[in-house]
Amino acid sequence: MSGRERLAGFVGGMIAGAAGGLFGVGGGVLLVPILAGRFRLTQHQAHGTSLAVIGVTALAGIVVYGRAANVDWRTALIVGLGSIVTARWGARWANRLSSMRLRQVFAVFLVAVALRLLLFETPTRFDAGFHHGWQGVAFDLALGAAVGLLAGSMGVGGGMLAVPAFTLFLGMSQQAAQGTSLAVILFTGPAGAFEHARHGNVLWRLVPVLAAGAVIAAPLASWLAQHLPHPTLVRAFAVFLLANATITWFKAGRRLATAP
Repeated sequence: MSGRERLAGFVGGMIAGAAGGLFGVGGGVLLVPILAGRFRLTQHQAHGTSLAVIGVTALAGIVVYGRAANVDWRTALIVGLGSIVTARWGARWANRLSSMRLRQVFAVFLVAVALRLLLFETPTRFDAGFHHGWQGVAFDLALGAAVGLLAGSMGVGGGMLAVPAFTLFLGMSQQAAQGTSLAVILFTGPAGAFEHARHGNVLWRLVPVLAAGAVIAAPLASWLAQHLPHPTLVRAFAVFLLANATITWFKAGRRLATAP
């Protein structure tokens, strides 16, 4: 690997780490395009390599969220366990099927959630009284299954699904939702990466330099997230979702248009 490639990988890791720490996501939604574009990896390789890195991003960021008591460890454990099996399924599907239509559906979901957060200063939350006993466990497992499928198939940590679910359905603060999401990514990232690696879709030579950048940026961004006012952080996250929805939609459209 050339010095220029190492520098590009380090910067790419920092970008992913900053997104992960600031918004409670793994950063894969930014890292995948970098890997596919700058490093010319195939889409499958970009997904697999991203998953191998985002677990490190989550670990670096969660230290800060944990010290600020912004991690619901019990919920993260159950959701994380629910995501392990489906993350591997998602990775298998990604290696067999085109996910362009799924990307477009997911982009619409992101827009809906982002608009909900932007249009109302304090989003109306569902009564989280159901979140106890077997009902709570069932909800967490179902959410984990959905997060795992998303993570494994698209090379992301699943935080874009987990964070809105934690805030809107369980009534968590934005910071607590993001910290809990990072804890979940500790499960989804390695599980998805393992399955992608079985298919040869993880370029291990890139992982250390990407991880180095993420380890530096994630704690700094996580620290910043603890000090931002709740409305500011919610709106920043909503804009982040809109930007990624736009990118996801148009990339999917271009691929469908050029597909044979």
